[in-house]
Amino acid sequence: MPVESIILVAVAAVLISASVYDVRSREISDVHWMIIGTMGMVVALFSDDIIGGILCAAGYLMFMLFMFSERVQGKVSAAIIILGLSLMIASSAVSSSPYPIVTAVMTVLFLSMFLLGTMKGGADVKALVTLSFLFPAYPEVPYVFWDPVYPTSLMFNPVFSAFFIAVIISTVYAVIVNLRRSGGTRISSYVTTKEDAESSFVWTLEETDEDHVRVALMIPFLVPLTIGFLITMILGSPLFAVI
Repeated sequence: MPVESIILVAVAAVLISASVYDVRSREISDVHWMIIGTMGMVVALFSDDIIGGILCAAGYLMFMLFMFSERVQGKVSAAIIILGLSLMIASSAVSSSPYPIVTAVMTVLFLSMFLLGTMKGGADVKALVTLSFLFPAYPEVPYVFWDPVYPTSLMFNPVFSAFFIAVIISTVYAVIVNLRRSGGTRISSYVTTKEDAESSFVWTLEETDEDHVRVALMIPFLVPLTIGFLITMILGSPLFAVI
């Protein structure tokens, strides 16, 4: 089996494992993302340009420290991020490859979404960032429908495509559930009892009376993300259909 296929199977197994934990408890061990991140570092080290690969792997390591080390906080975390980005930019310059820049952009995008509150799940962000380490480009495997088109593939890269599909799936699922539970009156929330809210995976938005609250679903995002990843790696990115 080709190395890229082995990597895809391994990553899919990690994502499926994390999805099971996400559904059961919404708590996912960082070991999942450490595995994917380490795989990304190893692949970078074996790139065609040795110096570029070392710089890229070092940049990944900085972001791994930022995400997984409790000692990296405050001003130190800012310095670590700047150093990580600098190493990835240097890698791109040395190797004349755009892919470390693609990873840097995706990493900043996902971390910014988390810090701004657009994305709430820490595990979701760690998954997306470490996947960006490993898949700045589409693997050279056969795709069923949509083959990658360069240079558009730099923007519609594998992780962005998987994320896009996951957002669509999550949104459709949330709308359907909210419409059903709100009696067809709301697409973004519904009212339930405080007792049910406490025993469910929901975000509490506001109290409507003494016994009821308005809530939003706490969607196990790793499930649609895994689906999006599998679709992208098997069928190709549907975003290429718009080209």
